Parts: sequence; structure tokens; C-alpha cells
Amino acid sequence: MFDKLKQIGRALSPDAIRQGLAAGREAMASGGHLSEEQLAAMTPEQRAAYDDAMARMQTSVDEAIAAEEARRALSGPAGAYLYGPMPDREALTTVDLGTQLAQARAGLGQALRETVRGRTAPVPPAPPVSADAAVQAAHERAARDEARTPYLAPDRSPVVLTRVATGRKRPVEELAAWLGGSGLAGRPDLVYGVARVPDHLPGGLGIRKAAIIEWEVAHAATSGLPPAAPAAQVAFDARERWAARSPGEPSVLDEDLGLEYLRRADLGPDRCLGIARRVGVAATGGGDEGESPRVLVGVTGVVVLHPAGAADGVLEQMAAARPLQAVPPPDVQVTVLNWLAIRKVVMPRTDQRPVVPSPFPYLPSTPQELLQAHLEIVGVRPQDCYSAQVTQDQVGDIIGGTAQVTTTGAESEPAADGQVRRRFRGGSRIVVAYRDAPQYAAGRARWAAYERDVLQARLAVDTAVRAPVDRQSALDRGVLGALVRGVEAVGDIVTGYGWDSTDFDQIPHFRYCWPPAQ
Repeated sequence: MFDKLKQIGRALSPDAIRQGLAAGREAMASGGHLSEEQLAAMTPEQRAAYDDAMARMQTSVDEAIAAEEARRALSGPAGAYLYGPMPDREALTTVDLGTQLAQARAGLGQALRETVRGRTAPVPPAPPVSADAAVQAAHERAARDEARTPYLAPDRSPVVLTRVATGRKRPVEELAAWLGGSGLAGRPDLVYGVARVPDHLPGGLGIRKAAIIEWEVAHAATSGLPPAAPAAQVAFDARERWAARSPGEPSVLDEDLGLEYLRRADLGPDRCLGIARRVGVAATGGGDEGESPRVLVGVTGVVVLHPAGAADGVLEQMAAARPLQAVPPPDVQVTVLNWLAIRKVVMPRTDQRPVVPSPFPYLPSTPQELLQAHLEIVGVRPQDCYSAQVTQDQVGDIIGGTAQVTTTGAESEPAADGQVRRRFRGGSRIVVAYRDAPQYAAGRARWAAYERDVLQARLAVDTAVRAPVDRQSALDRGVLGALVRGVEAVGDIVTGYGWDSTDFDQIPHFRYCWPPAQ
């Protein structure tokens, strides 16, 4: 005990303190690290304290770098552009005040420049092979196809993507009729899935009304089929509470509700034509009123398509049994990929086509390319597939332009009806749901290697799949909630925004399971 007290006394003596301060100044000058001579001059207690501090600092740095890596869907050159450079380990472990201030000034200056001028466009990694955009894009796609070839499933099925145009008033019914006329409604074993294309194709001079609604059918039919009866379809409204979830429990995916319906109808994927998120568009502004233009795209529900007469009365049974459990089946794999992260770097403006030449040519230029790649690498067969779609998740504004300028114009291109139309491109997610099998485990391993080695990405990141349900605020419930909503509505009218409400205002963040069970 007395020896220990003597050691503490020596460590706290004026000479020891002066020595420690001098060593600290020298350490600051050398970036926080002591020389071998300085370390040798320390007492055992000082050395132990120094080693402990350095170990804790190293642990903090490792945790900070790991946290930054975990939040990034993209790494490599695209990740550095989208999120900024990864934290520098040496910079994080230095305590040199001058260096830290210089780095802070540089970061602040860069942020101010991007705010005023916009982010500087990245430079393509190689000179273009052609000044013709179509030729250049085909060259880049061929290189991506070649890079993908070693990862493809050896016994994969063909993947054909067909666009279908419908009117605005009865789009699902017209799609069901098209599936019958094409014969695919009679061969659901050839259909991966259907999707409402999450784009907005305005008609007329403004942007408010859509000219047509497009659907995309992913299938494996390479020749004509005999016509069949129109497909049957059932729809679930995202505003309605179909499933019971308590605060903290996993929320409900749109596909979970569709799978629950098919389970109750005893329909497997070979009898399913698709579980499709019902994407809505609310385009406002850009007219004479001076309102800022917006093109909001989000999910308003989910629709399930299957052969006619195969599930009569099931929807009514589900409605009578609400709220349901809607637990994901253990034998079904649902994969959600973050297309939005890729879109931000290959197609930063949704009113324009992907950038050519691409600044990151190793990444897919369209979500359809990513969807097809996933199906072919995992080797998903259409008879095992419930859903394959490019779609949306939460509501987002996809209006074109930059941070400083918005526009109601957009590049024109041929639409599914053969007409050349303006297009605002939406889409933030790729969703594939399929009945699992042993061969698909190997396929997912191939996909993970392809993501790591070619895409330099982890596309499951930042998709919020089945995120825990929040606790309902007191302001959302009962008489107080109604009063708050009434005040908000009056405030909107007084300030002139009441007429600008959209259907999305009534759709909860946690679709199909809000409010939570108490």
C-alpha cells in the first residue's frame, strides 16, 4: 500500500507534471504520438495511462469507420462521390489542432460551394469510344454484361421485360385484360411478376395529369401463347389497418400482405401473376398560380394478380378477420435492393436519361438492368417467383432540375403506347419475392460476390425493410389528435396551401399496420 502511494506521489510531483506537460506539447507537435525516447522516459503509471488512452482512441476510430461503412449502400468511386471520402484513419488519430482546423475549413468550403453551385459532376473514368450517345451506352452495357457473365446461374430462365400502356381511370383492369389477351394469365408459371412503372408521363402542357399509366411485366415467354381469360385482381389500401403490430415490432411489407392473401387462397407462385405495389403520382404546381412544381411518387397500396376464379371470397374472409398477423412465410425469400443510391450517381436528374458516358460505367444505368441481373444471377425461376418489380417505397419528390432550379420540362422518349412523351423517372427499390429452394442459397452467394466485386455495393443497406413500428404519439390519437389535424387544416387554408393537399397526406409511414396495437 505504501509503495503504491509513493508511486502516485511521484507521478503527481511538480517535476512529473512539468515533464508530462512537455511531453504533451511534443505529442501535439507530432500528431499525438510520442517518440520511443518519450515513451521510455515515462513512469510505469504514465505509460499505462498513455497506452489505455491510445487503445480507447483506436477503438473509437475503428467504430467510427465501421459505422460509416455500414451506412453506405455504395463503396468504391461511386460511394466516394455520393457520400464523400471515407474517414481517414490517420486524420482521426491526430490531435494536431492546425491540421484539424484546415480540414474543417476545407470541408466547410466544399459544402458551401455545393450549396451555391451544385455538386460538381464526376468525370468518366475513360474517354468515350463514340460521340453518339446510343453507341456509347451500348458499349458500356456490353462491358457490364461481360463483367456479369461469370456470376450468372448456369440453369437460369429467360427474363423478358414487356411494357404495357393503360389509361388513367381503370389501369389495373386494363392490365388484367392485357394479361389475358397475351396468354400470360393462363401461364402464371412463366411470369416473374408485374409492376406499375413508377414514372410520370404528363399529358398536355403542364405536369398535373398523366397521359398514360405504364406497367412492366417480367416473364419468360419467348413465343406467342393462346389467349386466356383476363386475370383476377385484388387490391389492399395502404391507408387501411390490415395487420396487427405493436410498437417495436417489425412493420409490414406490401409483399407480406400479398403473400398472406395467396396463402389463404392456397395459391403458390406458379399460380401467381404478381404482387405489385400500387404506385401513385401526385403532380402539382408549375402553372399560373406561381406554385413550385412537384411530382410526388409513392405507394398507395398493393395489388395481387392471379388466374380468374382461383381465390373467390378470400379477400372478404381476410377483411372479416382483421387485424391479421401477416407473418412472412419461412419458405419465402423477399429481397429488397436500394436502386435509389445507384440512381443518384448514374441518373442524378429524373427529368433526363442516364448520364452518357457514365461516370460510373460499372453500375447499371437503369433499374430494369439491375432487376434482370438479380434474377439471372440468383437463378430465380418464374414458377417460383411471386414478385419482381422496379418500384417505390416512401413518398418522394422526383421533379427534375437542380437544387437551385426546378422544371416542368423533361426529355421525351417513346412510351409503351408508341407515342413520344415527356418522362419523369421514379423508382427507389427493386423487390423480388420467391419461394426458396437449396439452389437459391448458392445463387444468393453469387449475388453477394457480384455486389462486392463488380458493383462495389451492399444494396440491402438503407432499405428499412420491416423497420420497427413507432409508438403512436398522443397528438395522433383521440380527440386531441382530431383537434390538431383540424388546426393544421385551417392553417393550410389560411396560408394558401389547403388546395395543395394530396392523397399521400393520408397514407401512414407504416402502411397496413397503423395505428399500432396498444
